[in-house]
Formats: sequence, structure tokens, C-alpha cells
Amino acid sequence: MSLRQTLAVLLLAASGCESDWRTDMWYQPSHRPEDSPRPEPKYSVQLGAGPFVADRDDATDLQNPTRRDVLSVGRGEAIFHDRCSACHGAQGHGGGPVSKFFPPAPDLAYAAVKMRSDGYIFGTITFGGPAMPPLGEGLSAGDRWDVVNFIRTIQGEPISGGQR
Repeated sequence: MSLRQTLAVLLLAASGCESDWRTDMWYQPSHRPEDSPRPEPKYSVQLGAGPFVADRDDATDLQNPTRRDVLSVGRGEAIFHDRCSACHGAQGHGGGPVSKFFPPAPDLAYAAVKMRSDGYIFGTITFGGPAMPPLGEGLSAGDRWDVVNFIRTIQGEPISGGQR
């Protein structure tokens, strides 16, 4: 094949290609990070969803579905030591190592905390507080109720016997 024939074949092959084949990703539909998902249809309920709560005050009337037994309190204690003791201290009475750098976390045995409902404490764990980060995304609802049960034992409430 001569040079002239080779150039003719290359020119013919190149003329069939579109110039934007490398940019097809530029023209696809995209969603911006600030775009919110579509709203649920009216009267719809997510599968497996519990009651809807918007903030910790909204959770005040929730009833604790988890029995305060040895198993629940043990799981709650493990989660508490993993997630909460850095601020609330190992025993839940405040003075955790983070308290040196941020506003100190309250003693969970204070009368003001004891007066709160289980639902309010659950809501605080879920949505956070004035200086507390929300933990709802990292813990299941069952895990959060177990932590509530452990907090109640810090406050001196007894553990009920038996298993769940």
C-alpha cells in the first residue's frame, strides 16, 4: 500500500468519527449535591419504618420497646463505652477526656437527666444536643434503646430479670 493510499484510508476512517466521543460524560444528566430526593407520596410509609420524629423534643412520647434486661444493658454498655465515654466518662458521670477541649458533658445521673423520658434520651442520642453530635446514623434504633437502658442503670434503676 502506498503512502497516498494509506493517507486516504486514514482520512476516510477519521471522517466517520464524531469529534465529541471523548466528552460523552459531559452531556449526561446529573444531580447536584444540594438537590434533595423526591418527596414520598402522600400517606406513604417506608417499609420497616418506625414512628417519624423530627427532633429530640418530638421523641419525648416514644415508649421504650426494649426490655431492660442483662442482654440489653450489656450491649448498651459496650456501645456507650465505644461512642459516649469520651465525653460522658467511663462511668457516665462526666469528665471524659474530650471535656478538656469542649464544654463538659453532663453527669447522666443528674436529677434533670433522670426526669427525662426514655424517648427524650433516645431522641438526644439520635439527634444530638447543644454540644453533642447526632448518633442516629451510626446506630440502629435497637442499639440506641440499649444505650437508653444502660443510662437508666447508671441512674440506679434496676435491671429486670430474664431474657428478651
